[in-house]
Amino acid sequence: MPEFGATRGRFIGRERELAELARLAGADGPRVISLVGPAGVGKSRLAREFLQRWRPNGQPAPRRGGEPCPDPGADDLLWLLHTVGAAELSDQHVLVRRGLVLLDDAEQQRDAVLTLVRSLLPVCPQLRFVIASRERLHLYGEQVFPVGPLPVGTPDDSDPDALAAVPAIELFVDRARSVRPGYRPTADDYRALAEICRLLDGLPLAIELAAARTTLFRPKALLRRLADGLAVLEPQDTEGPAPQRSLRSAIGASVERLSRAQHDLLDSVSVCSGGFDLAAVQALAGAEPAAAERTMETLIDRSLVEVATHRPDGEPRFRMLRTTRLYAADRLRRTGRAEQLADRHAGYFVERARALAPDLSGPRQAAALGALSVEHENLRHACRHLVDTGRAAAVLSLILDVSRYVVASGQVAATHGWLGRHLAGADPASADVSGWLLYGGLCACLRQDRRARSLLVEVAARCRRTGDTRREALALGLLGQVALVRRQYDEAAQRWAQSRARGARVGMAGMLVADGMATLALLRGDLTTAARLCARHAASSAGDTLVEAVLAVRAGAVAGAAGDQSAARSRIESGLQLFHQLHHLPGVAFALESLVIVAARSRDPRQRANAVRLVGAAEAIRSAAGSAYPGCPPGMLDQALVRLQDAVGEPAFRRGRQEGHVASVSEAVAMAMGGTEAPAPVTPRSATPETPLTARELQVARLVAAGHTNRQVAVDLDISEWTAINHLRHVMRKLDCRSRVGVAQWILNAELPLSRER
Repeated sequence: MPEFGATRGRFIGRERELAELARLAGADGPRVISLVGPAGVGKSRLAREFLQRWRPNGQPAPRRGGEPCPDPGADDLLWLLHTVGAAELSDQHVLVRRGLVLLDDAEQQRDAVLTLVRSLLPVCPQLRFVIASRERLHLYGEQVFPVGPLPVGTPDDSDPDALAAVPAIELFVDRARSVRPGYRPTADDYRALAEICRLLDGLPLAIELAAARTTLFRPKALLRRLADGLAVLEPQDTEGPAPQRSLRSAIGASVERLSRAQHDLLDSVSVCSGGFDLAAVQALAGAEPAAAERTMETLIDRSLVEVATHRPDGEPRFRMLRTTRLYAADRLRRTGRAEQLADRHAGYFVERARALAPDLSGPRQAAALGALSVEHENLRHACRHLVDTGRAAAVLSLILDVSRYVVASGQVAATHGWLGRHLAGADPASADVSGWLLYGGLCACLRQDRRARSLLVEVAARCRRTGDTRREALALGLLGQVALVRRQYDEAAQRWAQSRARGARVGMAGMLVADGMATLALLRGDLTTAARLCARHAASSAGDTLVEAVLAVRAGAVAGAAGDQSAARSRIESGLQLFHQLHHLPGVAFALESLVIVAARSRDPRQRANAVRLVGAAEAIRSAAGSAYPGCPPGMLDQALVRLQDAVGEPAFRRGRQEGHVASVSEAVAMAMGGTEAPAPVTPRSATPETPLTARELQVARLVAAGHTNRQVAVDLDISEWTAINHLRHVMRKLDCRSRVGVAQWILNAELPLSRER
């Protein structure tokens, strides 16, 4: 009996693999090819399709549809195969065509398959074997052909026409039409289908099972159920072998063959999210290094774990398919070890982040930021567990330790929202000053100037009373930045002078103060002083790449204001490269904006056209980063945009800006360095994929969730109270909430500390 879905619908998404198999099975190719992959990935279907198209010279025959052409020698060859391979190999497992032998589900009859192949290879040189298995058989001369999931597209895909051509989505729609003839997905359906296919890892079996549920559920409803686990994929009465009737049974057939120690290790690493390395395996499973390595090799051989990438030092990093991880996590819950492993996971990754925290300032910060970015999902998972188990103080401590990473990687808004909820109701005069200092700084990054000023004034006064000079200097430096943004230049100079005096007592370099004073000198037209400040503080940065990057871009802005465009571009591009190496999103946006200001003064039409694209790219990156610092001096970017719009015309400005909006960070950096053109524009989206709210509505929702009244929201966002009320009405309508409590609950469920902004 054929595999579930093997004869149903069109063969979709595997033409590249078929062509590669045809090339591999050429006259001089290996005689044993093993198609190896996880449960439900479609190995059997691919092997059967290849067998149907096979002809002896190794090239695929034209697809004619229907059954393969008659093969007169097939019956004799089948008799020989069954005689040698014993009775275990049924017609379900053995198919032949013109000297090609397909052995399906080989892992279930491993010994019989090994006996058959080893016996016939030496005496039947004309025979070739294609083996479909979940694990490598380790035969001499075996060529492993990894079979991966179907492509699922990227999270940025939004155009329905583009999504319809994604193989995983195409398979879903094709199978859905087998139970709902004439089904035509809407644009919203396609976006839900893209997320469904990502949740299902692009596994054809899982996609077919999900498509079968469209008789009852539409894609959005199906997506909500899939977010909770695999139960929705349990089919009713389905033809096919038992291991292929549901995803659980398919994965279970692989897991059941593991030893007890292998079971325990697989369950232990299922608590990881976003990948893990051997050190994490040893810490979570409590295994010796040699035993952990051997077990991981076994799990990789059996397609339960895969090597995702290798670090620069050659050490592997692993990942599990989400479907496999959910299965193992469900087993872990049934054993009663889930809470223990979650605690161990949180403890390990929090300590790992804290060990990296000292390197976030200094010459090793690029490596530290990169390491934290790699473990981002594990850190987010750890924060979720600590908050759920009443240990929010530990999360606050972690955020304080890695605050530079929070800003660099674009998590300002979500972390600000969580801190607001955590500190809600607490008195700034009595609660932990570090939390309030960070919250005030994040408010400043989000341009909530009034809220930031009131908090930072209170923090500075409290630190002065308690003799906490270091934190007082930080609060005063942030107050100077808030005053600069509000164009209160005299107050900014006063705050920075106070901050520098306090910082000198405790040996603080004060990058914020140095950059702020250089910016103030630039605004006042004192370019000599501005250049001297940038050069002096850059020389004393002690190898801190972030300080070097900020001051390089600022020095470029000063050179541009002095009319030296060549020096300006050179210094800004140098800073841009440093920011990109650090994966520092606000810094990349800052450098792009500075290049726009320089280009707006140019008479070169090519520079102006490229600058318009950089405008859109900088806006998109700034929005994702959620931080206004570092940024250009107030008003200078606005003036540059007016010049550019007048120079290129409104239609070209609008078109170029949209081209920049859809560029990735790497593409934007390449555009700025003159290395590539902008990508083709796609349909813009007004909000992130995870929420129907606009950026301003999301700000309002976060403040409401933090317990702010309408008047407080208006003050924090510098808008009228009526506008705040109107935004809240839109939020409640879009989220289908009837009260402020409902809005708060939605924010609580949608955002966590260290949530990544998209």
